[in-house]
Amino acid sequence: MEEEARDILRSALAVEPPQGDTLVESIRRRIVSFGGVELDLPACEAIRDPDGFSA
Repeated sequence: MEEEARDILRSALAVEPPQGDTLVESIRRRIVSFGGVELDLPACEAIRDPDGFSA
């Protein structure tokens, strides 16, 4: 059983990781044909105190 586990690990680690674009690069490549995207980000606000749980 241990030898089988070693064989599985050896075969899994022997495989080369996939090469290519990352998710971000893939999304950018698709969006660039539309001229990109500009997002309006809301202004940061101060963190408020949490509401209490008393009735």
